[in-house]
Amino acid sequence: DLNHWMEKQTYMAVGLTMMAAAELGVEATPLEGFDPTSVDKAFKIRESGHTTTVLLALGYPDPKKQYTNPISRFDADKLFTFL
Repeated sequence: DLNHWMEKQTYMAVGLTMMAAAELGVEATPLEGFDPTSVDKAFKIRESGHTTTVLLALGYPDPKKQYTNPISRFDADKLFTFL
């Protein structure tokens, strides 16, 4: 189906963008789990005939902080509750 193909193309573009960012020393993190309708409304994306599939955060780390966890910048005890 065409939507499935277009989504795959989006993720290919995100992957290439992340590699280019890394070459420039910029950190990149793809984001899912958001409400695409809210994002589309805030940025008037659907008015252009498109919709949001994924978000990509780009930026530089704080040079004053020492990040030791490669996956998250929060300690596990702040992220999880074990029952």
